[in-house]
Amino acid sequence: MKIRLGIADAHQVIGKGIAAMLSPHSHIETVFSLTDWRELSHEMNRAPADVLLLDLHMPEQNVSALCKIIRRDFPECRIVGMSGSQEAVQVKQVMRAGAAGYLLKSMDEEGLLSAVETVYEGKQYIDTKVKSMLLEDLFQHRKRVRKKDVLTRRETEILELIAREFSSREIADKLFVSLRTVDTHRFNIIQKLQVKNAAGLIKEAYKRGLV
Repeated sequence: MKIRLGIADAHQVIGKGIAAMLSPHSHIETVFSLTDWRELSHEMNRAPADVLLLDLHMPEQNVSALCKIIRRDFPECRIVGMSGSQEAVQVKQVMRAGAAGYLLKSMDEEGLLSAVETVYEGKQYIDTKVKSMLLEDLFQHRKRVRKKDVLTRRETEILELIAREFSSREIADKLFVSLRTVDTHRFNIIQKLQVKNAAGLIKEAYKRGLV
């Protein structure tokens, strides 16, 4: 496996730092690092990147629009948005624009490596801190969503516990119901949201505004 990495960050020192951090990993090759988004198309044509780490605060550019352009012109490239802040609105915007991941600039080497490898494999990656913030934000605003049109109150309750990584046994104990009841509700939720497994529940629930 050889991953070609592109870095677009307004601060040169950050781009160099990321490249240096990943340099010990021989399966990752930094093919370009730039500070001006206007150079991006040229660099992508010159040295196509499998994964692009994109600064979400590039000057003079709407990054959500830039993500859409990259996805249109270079559909094979997987984008990971990078930011120094945990803003729910920004996370939603960049993911809807086609990014495959969201990473905080305070990440360590392990988190950076995991993000690059995860999105390269076709999966999504959201920084653990951001994921917790995002779930909390969604839970706080759940009253504004008409969940009853899709899930029952009990199904919504169980879905939220699944999102918090409770096991079926822990959910059963917490709600004072049988394990079989929890599994039945879990099956019904999967059917209603038309996903294949529990792993797809949170993604679909987020998309529909259910949690």
